[in-house]
Amino acid sequence: MRSNGCGDLREQNIDQQVQLCGWVDRRRDHGGVIFIDLRDRSGTVQITVDPDLGADAFAVAEHLRSETVLQVEGKVRARPGDSLNDKLATGAVEVLASGITVLNSVKGNLPFPVSVHDEENTREELRLRHRYLDLRRKRMNDNLRLRAQTIQAARRFLEDAGFIEVETPVLTRSTPEGARDYVLPSRVCGGEWFALPQSPQLFKQLLMVGGIERYYQVARCFRDEDLRADRQPEFTQLDIEMSFMDQEQILELNESLICAIWKAVKGIELPRPFPRMTWHDAMERYGTDRPDTRYGMELTNVSDIVKDMGFKVFSGAVKSGGAGKCIAVPGGNDAVSNVRIKPGGDVFSEAQKAGAGGLAFIRVRDGGEIDTIGAIKDNLRAEAGAAQPHRCGTRHPAAVRCRRHRHGEQGPRQGAPVPGQGAGHGEGRPGQRPVELPLGGGLPDVRVQQRREPLRGPAPPLLRPQC
Repeated sequence: MRSNGCGDLREQNIDQQVQLCGWVDRRRDHGGVIFIDLRDRSGTVQITVDPDLGADAFAVAEHLRSETVLQVEGKVRARPGDSLNDKLATGAVEVLASGITVLNSVKGNLPFPVSVHDEENTREELRLRHRYLDLRRKRMNDNLRLRAQTIQAARRFLEDAGFIEVETPVLTRSTPEGARDYVLPSRVCGGEWFALPQSPQLFKQLLMVGGIERYYQVARCFRDEDLRADRQPEFTQLDIEMSFMDQEQILELNESLICAIWKAVKGIELPRPFPRMTWHDAMERYGTDRPDTRYGMELTNVSDIVKDMGFKVFSGAVKSGGAGKCIAVPGGNDAVSNVRIKPGGDVFSEAQKAGAGGLAFIRVRDGGEIDTIGAIKDNLRAEAGAAQPHRCGTRHPAAVRCRRHRHGEQGPRQGAPVPGQGAGHGEGRPGQRPVELPLGGGLPDVRVQQRREPLRGPAPPLLRPQC
C-alpha cells in the first residue's frame, strides 16, 4: 500500500516512483498548483499537484481538508533552489503526484488544530475528549517515542547487566504501603476481594528469596490517593531488585543506568560521579530529603546568633532543642515591600492563615545597614546583626526571612512558586502535615509545620483473594 514513509525521503530517492500514505497536515493553493504537506509517523513531505501532469489528482486535491487520510502515488524530484526548506528533513525533495486516493475524508471542522503550524494551547478536557486527534500532534507523538526509547535503553542496559525481566500479577492481596489500595470484588469467590498492587513489593521479595538475584520490571502501579502534580491513580515505574550487593554497588549501578539512558536517548554524556548528599545535609540545607539543588535560596542555620537574644520566639526554640534558620532573598529590598510582610499585608496574612504566629524579616540595606521589626532589632546585638547577613551570603541589598525550626521539620518547599515558577513538592516525616502557600514578590513560600494527624486513614485490612 505504501513503499516509503513520508519523512524517509531524501535526495538519494530522486527519480524514484513512490507510494505514500498519511494525513493532510496543510494544503496550499498557489494559483494553479496545489501543495500538500503529507504527514505520517516518520515525518512530513511536500506533495506537488500540477493539473498539467495529473488532472485527476488535481481534482481531488482541490477539495481536501486538513487531516484527510490519503494514498499518494508519484515521483520524487528535487525542489527548486528557492523553495528548499532547511526545517524539514525532507526539505530538499518533493513528490510530484500522479494519483491521489482518499482513504478517509473529513466532513466537518476539527475541534482543535492538529498541525504543528497551527498548534495552540487547547483545553485538556477537549484534548482528552478527542484523544485520537491529540495523539497526532507532534508534541504527543514525540512524548510517546521518548518514553519508548527510554524504556528500550533501560531494558538493554539491565539485560546486559544480568537482570531478568519478570512480569508479576496485577490481581493480588492488599499490602500496608503508603496509600489506600484499589480493591476489586471476586466473582468466583463471593465476599472476597483482590487488590491492585501499589508496587510489586511482595513479588520481588519472593523472587530474591527464590534465588533470581537480579530482577527488573516496567511495572504498572495503582494508588488510591488524592491527585497532585507528580502523582496519579495509576503510573509506571522501573522496578529493580538485586541480592548480594552493598550500598556503593547499588549506587554505582543506578548511576550507570541513568547515564546509559541519557546517552542512548539524548546523546548526552552525563558527568560522573553524581554529587552525593547525606540525609542530614539535605534536611539542614534544603529542608527536604529530595532537594532540587538548582533551588538557590538554601536554609542557613543562625542558632548561635539568636540563641541568647531577648526575642524569645527564636531563643526559646533553640533552647528547647530546635534551631533558628534564615533564607536570603537576593533583591528582596526592591521586590518585597514592608507593607506586604508586616501585619495586614498579603504575605503576612497568608502566613497567618497557615497557622504561623507572625513573619520575621531582616532587610540588609546599602552599606550593610540592618532594618527589621522592633522586637528583633532591640534584642539583636550589633555584632550578631552584622554577622547574620554575612552568614547568609548577603553582601548586597536583600531581605532575610527568619523562622523557627524544630528538628525533623521541613524547610521551604523546593521550587517555591515565586513569580514565573511552578510549585514543587517535598516529603516530610510521618505524622507531620506541611502547609504550603504560594507568595509573590520574590519571597519563597512560607512553610508552617505543625504536629497533626496524617491525612490518610488507616490501611484497609488484609484481603484474601484465594478461595
